[in-house]
Amino acid sequence: MSFVFLVFECAACGAWAQANPQLVMSIPARWHRTQYAADGNGNREPICESCARRLLDRFTREGLPIPEAVSRSDYFDRAYRDAADEGEL
Repeated sequence: MSFVFLVFECAACGAWAQANPQLVMSIPARWHRTQYAADGNGNREPICESCARRLLDRFTREGLPIPEAVSRSDYFDRAYRDAADEGEL
């Protein structure tokens, strides 16, 4: 049995992070010279746990819809600490 972590540069803050590739939060962004830039028409790019928590706080404050998976109390543990089973990819 194999497990998979996604290692990436956060599209929001530039920090290196790791996450479950199936659960990691992402934002629309594009690569611009040496860093990501927010772009509503860009590809979805992963964000780190710290930025994901800030984004969730913003969604809560503004009354925006929150995906069911993210609403679960164990979301951050599953998304940013548990690897994905390779067979599920």
